Amino acid sequence: MVKACLNGGRGRDVHPAVPITPAELAADAARCVALGVAAVHVHPLRRRVPSRCAQEVIADALTAIRAAEPGLPVGVSTGAWIAPAPADRVAAVRAWSVLPDFASVNAHEAGAEAVAAALHERGVHVEVGLWTLDAVEAYRSWRVPAGRILVWAAGQDRARSTM
Repeated sequence: MVKACLNGGRGRDVHPAVPITPAELAADAARCVALGVAAVHVHPLRRRVPSRCAQEVIADALTAIRAAEPGLPVGVSTGAWIAPAPADRVAAVRAWSVLPDFASVNAHEAGAEAVAAALHERGVHVEVGLWTLDAVEAYRSWRVPAGRILVWAAGQDRARSTM
């Protein structure tokens, strides 16, 4: 399966064509599907919203993408860089009014298993992110099933800088 990440945690300060609005994400998803992509991962953004996990930001992006490409699996991130406190990420997941098909959870982050458990309780497919050998060891003790494993080949130095 080929999955496209439409914008990552990047904004237009990195590149003027980065899709940000729900309509832009939907148009970009449609372009990717036309090229053979089977799923998309998005980082919905909105100014003046404290958390990118906020339910209205997620709902607007998912609704727009699904209207443009019905049946396309859409995932989001739950990374600590979005909301540092694990309890805030868990609360955000529990507040989502529109659910993604999957969500990534970085195993090396504090509270990762609790975030994965909240996703699993809501019926959201967990995609576990493994960046380091320590993350692999942490994940091995999880009691929450993951549907997919996302292995980052960024190396130890890159992983440490993003923790």
